[in-house]
Amino acid sequence: MAGISVPQYEIFKIGTNKLKYSNWDLQITKEEAFKYQELISLFEAQEFRIMANKILEKPIWSIDFSKIFMQVVVDKKSDFARVTCKKGVTINGVNYKRFVGTTGGLKNNTLLFCNSQYIDKLNELCECKRNPEAKLVPAKYEAYKALTCSASQPICDPHGILVVKDCITQYFADVISLDDGDDSKEPTREIIKDKALENNVSDGFNLCTIQYMQRVAESLGLDYIPGGVCLRNAWLKGMLYPFPIYEFIEKYNNGNYMIEDIWGNIQDIRQCEMIITESSLKLWGAYDNIEQYVNAYKECGYEFSVTKISPHVLEEQRELNYQYLQSYEFTDEDVEELCAPTINYLKDAMCGDYSSTVKFLGINENTDVNSWQRALYTSEYMLGDPYIIDSVHRYIKKKMNDAKIGKLFVKGNYQIASGDPFALMQSICGLKVTGLLKANECYSKFWIDKNEDEIVLFRSPMTSHNNIRMCNINNSDECRYWYQYMNTIMIINGWDSFCMAENGEDWDSDLNFSTNNPVMKRRYRYLPAIECVQRNAEKIVVTEVAVKKTNKAGMGNQVGTITNYVTSMMEVQSHFEKDSLEYKELEYRIECGQLYQQNELDKIKGIIAKPMESSWYNLGACGENKYLQSLCAYRKPYFMIYVYDETKRQYKQYIKESNAKCYAIYKCSIEDLYNKDSLTKEQEDFLFWYERKMPVGTGNCSMNQICKYVESQLDGYKSQLHKDSSFDYNILKVKRRCTEEHRQALRELEQYYCECIKEYKKKQGKEKGIQLNRTDIFDKQDEFDKYYQRASMVELFKKKAEEICPNDDERMNIILDMTYGYKGNRQFCWDCIGELIIKRLEEMEEEVVYTE
Repeated sequence: MAGISVPQYEIFKIGTNKLKYSNWDLQITKEEAFKYQELISLFEAQEFRIMANKILEKPIWSIDFSKIFMQVVVDKKSDFARVTCKKGVTINGVNYKRFVGTTGGLKNNTLLFCNSQYIDKLNELCECKRNPEAKLVPAKYEAYKALTCSASQPICDPHGILVVKDCITQYFADVISLDDGDDSKEPTREIIKDKALENNVSDGFNLCTIQYMQRVAESLGLDYIPGGVCLRNAWLKGMLYPFPIYEFIEKYNNGNYMIEDIWGNIQDIRQCEMIITESSLKLWGAYDNIEQYVNAYKECGYEFSVTKISPHVLEEQRELNYQYLQSYEFTDEDVEELCAPTINYLKDAMCGDYSSTVKFLGINENTDVNSWQRALYTSEYMLGDPYIIDSVHRYIKKKMNDAKIGKLFVKGNYQIASGDPFALMQSICGLKVTGLLKANECYSKFWIDKNEDEIVLFRSPMTSHNNIRMCNINNSDECRYWYQYMNTIMIINGWDSFCMAENGEDWDSDLNFSTNNPVMKRRYRYLPAIECVQRNAEKIVVTEVAVKKTNKAGMGNQVGTITNYVTSMMEVQSHFEKDSLEYKELEYRIECGQLYQQNELDKIKGIIAKPMESSWYNLGACGENKYLQSLCAYRKPYFMIYVYDETKRQYKQYIKESNAKCYAIYKCSIEDLYNKDSLTKEQEDFLFWYERKMPVGTGNCSMNQICKYVESQLDGYKSQLHKDSSFDYNILKVKRRCTEEHRQALRELEQYYCECIKEYKKKQGKEKGIQLNRTDIFDKQDEFDKYYQRASMVELFKKKAEEICPNDDERMNIILDMTYGYKGNRQFCWDCIGELIIKRLEEMEEEVVYTE
């Protein structure tokens, strides 16, 4: 996405553990807070502008917002009542009280507080003169209020606004209905054929004239007219798209510009630059007409702003992730084809191809003159240097491990998704709604330009193959014309179960990932959408007590944990035949993952729902029931050793100890034991318990397939490069006599260097261990100190080497012999004579003294 351009303001972010220790009255300097990651920067949002313009009446740049707002992290739920009570909390003599819990903040147990001197006025202005007696769901009210905290950039006001009803369509589709509302411990599942369903085609998007979007682009300082922007205003959130509104009226509505708005008033649409839908203006019912709403938001300090801007150009290539891959059924050939572009790229980047390696490392003529990177940039010959091969491998290891967890390169990208604006215009005009897109169709200028007619689409978070959809791309002249201004937007039809399948997708800036990858298309299976029967929270007159209750309920979101349980279930499922009872039971549980995800999200609304049955993921809860034990997803799949360091440590330790035990008892490795033609009962039992107690699941699920294939391709590649290298360091040396006295002195210096490095690493290891046990895991001062210590060490040894052997040529020859000829510490070599090596390489490039 294109980024908005707004300033940032520093505020404190303090945990309740620290506040409680100081008896809720903390004294802390900004320097101390910065050191312990308790001073954060927030991008400018509506609440900052309201505070500056309406309450303090000062230029916003002149305000110290650390005395106005702060964030509180609720470390324990038992702290919630105290921290949100009337006493508030005090920082540096300033008292703060709870202002709002944003959706993102609550997931991380964080609340936004405001200076108690201004909190009442701020709350009053945020109400935007709505009818306070109107009944609302408290959690929804809080989410709407939290819209003021979205980082946003102001834009120009539209000349006239038309608020309209949403466009609703009816269709029929097969669905899998899941309901956990009865007395059973597990949800009931029902397949319903041709169920009558509804789509809100305009759920979260709005339209404007082309001329208005041009003015918006100028407001944002853009050099292009965006295909869409995400709007904010009082109680308003939704995408805004440019559309030829007046042309549509002329062609399809017989030039009748008089349109009824949502309040039943007739408006001349020619006097309106913006059309807002009821799903975007959340509390339209709190106002009598559009004039009352406009006057209210202006009086209360609100204004139209944007949080997100569609890009001018979409990416050509992106990485997949394991959620998109885990439900596929791949053959070995599929995995090889899917991984090939990533494997080839990484092999080339890891000293397999010179230009690819240089590009991956991002090195150029400005790279540090005393580094191996600069040496590699200077001469392609250095690609074979074993030290450089090892150094590049350290850089690229993260990307290699990413590939093992499904981050594979494919053609495709993320696009903001929208419903059909043509259908919305038909609805506004009272015409029969047909839209331009039929069931199973979408429109994407990006894919049309690629001459693609079919793509697969995904949306995170997802749990099952039911959440994936393949769509045909409509390339008609009509679509090209009416959607011409939405050139980086993915437009979805309103006549099928796409939104339901994509886990409740709407159009208020949700993103879809799409790809034309042949493997992903070939192995796609159409499955019915999952319909999770939802319960609605009661609407009441909103009170502070009710809102605080929803804040507390919404803390500690477990959606990620539930998603991981489902991933583990897919590994367990891979151990069974497709037509087996166990396989089908796990298929049901995987489907239920979507229901439990939505239940977790509903907690914030005050809806109490049943948690996932513990025997599904906790082996202890299965008791002695062998069937339940066989289905239990109690461990992470093997590929997740590259996601969680602790899981990897446990796995490696287990393999090491198990092999040692196998050697002690059977005088062979576990691999050898598996390869025996016949096993005794005791040996069979040994292997059974070896597999049972394995800390990760090693079944042949799609993600384990991918992980193990990437391992097979990359894990020995560095050694092969070493073996194939014809690098000869002697080419770097010059004709110069070297004295034994200098050799011995430099050898002693190298030994001293190794001792210093050992102590340095030991100290860093201790400090890392301390950091891991602290709440402030990342300390910028520590990072600076490490860099400074390392730089000082390099300078010290470089200087000492020069003092021992002042002649550059002799010093270079001796250190090259010590470190490359006798396999000494090559980092010592580059720290002391890196500059001389690069100088020599530059001379060699001019002389061309070596052959490739």
